[in-house]
Amino acid sequence: MEYLLVMSLSGSTMTGIYLLLRYLFKGKISARLYYLLAKVAVIYYLIPLPFLKGWYREALSLLLPGKQMSVVQIPLTWTNYAVHADDKTYVNVYAVIQTVLAVVWILAVCILMGRMLIDYVRTSRLIVGYAGNGMTDQEQSFLAGIKEQYGVKQRVILCSGYAEAHTMTFGVFRPVIICDRKVDNPDAKLLVSHEMVHIKRRDVLWKILVQFAAILHWWNPIIQVLQYDFERVCELSCDETSVQGKTKEGVREYRTLLVREVLSQGKAEKAVLRWKASFGNRQNEIKERMDNLMTRKRWNRLTAGILVTVLAFANSITVFAYRDVVHKEMPEASQEAIDETLGNDTIVFAPDVLDETGDAVVQDFELLEKIEIQYDRQFTDEEGNVYPIAEEEPAVTYRGCSHTFVSGTLTEHGKKSDGGCVVKEYRAQRCSKCGYMIQGEEINVITYKVCPH
Repeated sequence: MEYLLVMSLSGSTMTGIYLLLRYLFKGKISARLYYLLAKVAVIYYLIPLPFLKGWYREALSLLLPGKQMSVVQIPLTWTNYAVHADDKTYVNVYAVIQTVLAVVWILAVCILMGRMLIDYVRTSRLIVGYAGNGMTDQEQSFLAGIKEQYGVKQRVILCSGYAEAHTMTFGVFRPVIICDRKVDNPDAKLLVSHEMVHIKRRDVLWKILVQFAAILHWWNPIIQVLQYDFERVCELSCDETSVQGKTKEGVREYRTLLVREVLSQGKAEKAVLRWKASFGNRQNEIKERMDNLMTRKRWNRLTAGILVTVLAFANSITVFAYRDVVHKEMPEASQEAIDETLGNDTIVFAPDVLDETGDAVVQDFELLEKIEIQYDRQFTDEEGNVYPIAEEEPAVTYRGCSHTFVSGTLTEHGKKSDGGCVVKEYRAQRCSKCGYMIQGEEINVITYKVCPH
C-alpha cells in the first residue's frame, strides 16, 4: 500500500504543477504543452519508481563525496517490520493494518474494473453495429487522403452519414471513426481530420490509462480532477494541431463548425461512451475551445520537451518517500523476544558506507546496535571495558611507568545544535597501569540526525 501512496503522491504533485501552470498562464501557453504535462501526471499515477531512489543516491554520493556514514533512526511504529524466526514470519501492527487496507483497496478496484469492462463491451457492440457495413469506395478514397496528410499508417475504418451519432473515434489498434456527415459534406473533412489527429496521438489509449489510474487511486480526489480536465485539454490541444498551417479563413470555418456542433445537441447516443475521442459538443467546452483558437500560440517541440523533462525530474524526487520492508533474522527466538522486537520504537539504519578504497557502497536495510556511549571521550578495550579519558592530558606524564599497552578504540562524542550528534572512532592503545593513551588513525565518523545517547 505504501507504494500506491507514493505513486498517488507523485501523480498528485505533478497534477498540482499542471493545474498551477494552467491557472498562471491561462491563454498564454499552447494547450499542447499542458497536454504533455497531463500525460506525465498519468504516468506517475501508474508506474512505481522506487528504482530511481538507488540511482539518485548513487549520483548524490558521486557529486557530494564524503567520508561520513549517515545514521538515522527508523520509527518502527510506521514501518513494515518483519521478523523471521523458526521458519515463520511475524509482522508488526502497522504491517497488519497495511494488509487490511490492501484487501479493501483490491475489492474496490475489482468492482470498478467490472463496471469499466461492462462499459467497454457495451460500447464495442455499438461500434460494431456502425462498422459492420464496411466502407464505400468514396469513403476509402476520402480517408486515404486524410491519412496521408497526417502520416497515419495503421488501418482506420470510416463510417460516415450517421446523423443520429456524434463524430467520434473508438479503438486503439484498429480505430473506427464515426462521422455524422457524409464525405461529400464540406464539414466532413474538418471533422475527420480532427479525429485523425486523435488517432495519430493515440488519445483513446491515453483516456483509457486515465480511467485506469482513476480506478487504482479511487480514494484520491485529485485524480478525479485530472480525469475531468484531461478530456478538456486533450480537445484543446487537438484543435490547435488541426488548425496548424490553416489561414485565418480556415480557422474561422473550424470555429463555425464548433458552433454548429453546439446547436446539434439534440442528438442522442445509445450508450454512455467512455472509450472514445470525439469532436465534442458540450456548450461550456466549445466556448473555451473557440476562445483558445482566437490567438495563435507559439509551439516549439524542443522547448516543450525540455520544460516537461525538467518538471518531471523535479517531481521524481518523491521517490525518496518509498520505504522498503525492514527484516530481521532471529533464529530460535522465543515468542517473548519476538514480541519485544516487534514492539521496539526505533532501530539504527546505515544507508551508505565507504569501503577501504573510499568508494560508496549502497547497502540494503541493515539493523545495527547503537554505539555504547558512557562518556564524551572514552576508551574501549577489546574485552569491552570502558574507561573515561580526560579532555586534556596532564602536563606531567608517568615517566617512571613501564607502560603495558592494551589495544582498543577511542570514541569521541559531540553534541550538535540541531539535536543530533557526531561520534568519531580512532584506533588507540592505553596503558593498563597509568592510563596513558596513544591515539592512532581515525576509523570512521558516524553522524546521528537525532542523538540516541
